[in-house]
Amino acid sequence: MSTLQANDIFAEHYLLKTRLSSGPIAEVWAAEDWTAKERIVALKIHGAASKLDDQTLEMLRQEVEEIQSLEHPQLLLPYQFDVFQGIPYQVMPYVEQGSLGKYLLEHGPFNEEKIALLLSQVGSALEYLHTHQPPILHRQVTPDNILLLDNGDYTLTAPGLSNQLSTALLKATANNYAAATAYAAPELFSAHPQQQQASDIFALGVTLYELCTGALPWLGNGGLSLQQGAEVPYLPAPYSRVLSNLVRACLQPDWEKRPSAGQLVEEADYFLENGNWKPYGIFGNVTAETIVYKERPPYVSILLIALLAGVVLAAVYFIFFRDQSDREAEIAQVENAAENSPLPTEEPPVEVQPPMQGDSADQEVKQAANGKQIAQDTPPTTTPPPVQQPEVTPRPALTQKTSYPRPKNLEGYLSAMLDEEIPLQVKDRWRPTVRKYFAPDAIVYAQMNDSPLGSFGVAEFLDILLSSEAGSSIRIDKVILDEQEEKIDEINVSLYSRK
Repeated sequence: MSTLQANDIFAEHYLLKTRLSSGPIAEVWAAEDWTAKERIVALKIHGAASKLDDQTLEMLRQEVEEIQSLEHPQLLLPYQFDVFQGIPYQVMPYVEQGSLGKYLLEHGPFNEEKIALLLSQVGSALEYLHTHQPPILHRQVTPDNILLLDNGDYTLTAPGLSNQLSTALLKATANNYAAATAYAAPELFSAHPQQQQASDIFALGVTLYELCTGALPWLGNGGLSLQQGAEVPYLPAPYSRVLSNLVRACLQPDWEKRPSAGQLVEEADYFLENGNWKPYGIFGNVTAETIVYKERPPYVSILLIALLAGVVLAAVYFIFFRDQSDREAEIAQVENAAENSPLPTEEPPVEVQPPMQGDSADQEVKQAANGKQIAQDTPPTTTPPPVQQPEVTPRPALTQKTSYPRPKNLEGYLSAMLDEEIPLQVKDRWRPTVRKYFAPDAIVYAQMNDSPLGSFGVAEFLDILLSSEAGSSIRIDKVILDEQEEKIDEINVSLYSRK
């Protein structure tokens, strides 16, 4: 329990004014610095109720010095570290506007423009930490550790202490407090917990959800709920589908599938420049199909396939069998007209030409229906009397349908989807066959001209292939099969557009 009170003088020249926050191993005060003309500073005091041993103090000094060496405009870093009577403390700039946790309570949820600005600036700070050599984890991404500056920008407080040092401080202060689980990623609750960059992204996702809704997901149980089978929630209206997909991607149970801080910054910067999210970015085409964590019952897929097969069979009947019946009726009508028409006795036999192909054959049928004579090699010696032919209503010339051979494998089907010479109706009829190669919840990871395009459900990816800007060639790079169903669970493909 803290022994510090307001108006206490700490370290001989800091007048404590207001306690800003209090945790198990440190508390933060707004204080007057008498050495700097009573300037207000933020004073972070570790273990105020008890003195720390020399080993713990040395570990803390080393970590604070590493943090002080960092440089980023969106990181609020300490500029002084010292020890007073065995109690270590840090001196930091004081931010009067306070944290986003306070702002959320006073003003309510953020709109998408504020979310984009926050994501751009806080994401940039995380990208700097994660790409540092060696990488630095923040460990404390929460609304209370993101501060609002006077100019409307956002800044992230200094990275938290390592797990080893935090444990040492907890033991030194005899504090059995366990860290809150609301922002903890599911991998931290596994048999072999390991905190990594993706754990910060998960905490950022929880923070974004909280700033949009005013509430914590999973009732504040964090990644522990995902390990117990909970689903990732959507953002409510009026937030856009793309932002909802972005937040859900940050909350992926599988840490390997979460976006990097750099990808989040890229999406946010696009919004700030254009006033909307990328429609075909990493998150623009991600649907629930790519983030489903519970298997769909098998009978649902069987019913959908059976229904689709029925529709296809009905379409085939009307397109092919009905057209064939019309052709047979037309030929029979022409033959009956020829049999019932009297021919002149003086006219020599007509030489029958062999069947002709394509338009020539259709023209011959049309000439016969109109009663035109066929040219003779030898002209007649006498002019025959006119023959009255029955009137037959001419029908449009028969056109020969072009057949398109079915591809023999998946890559052939995907390439055919990009072939502009194949009609869209034919490609649509091939969709069910393509879907049979994939598991129900399969994911397609695509790149265009060697740049990431995004992750998609199978149906969405086929729509992209059928669009005019999809590309002119495709290559399958990697395939992961579902061991039980022996179908594709994940696939990586590369698209190459026309030069």
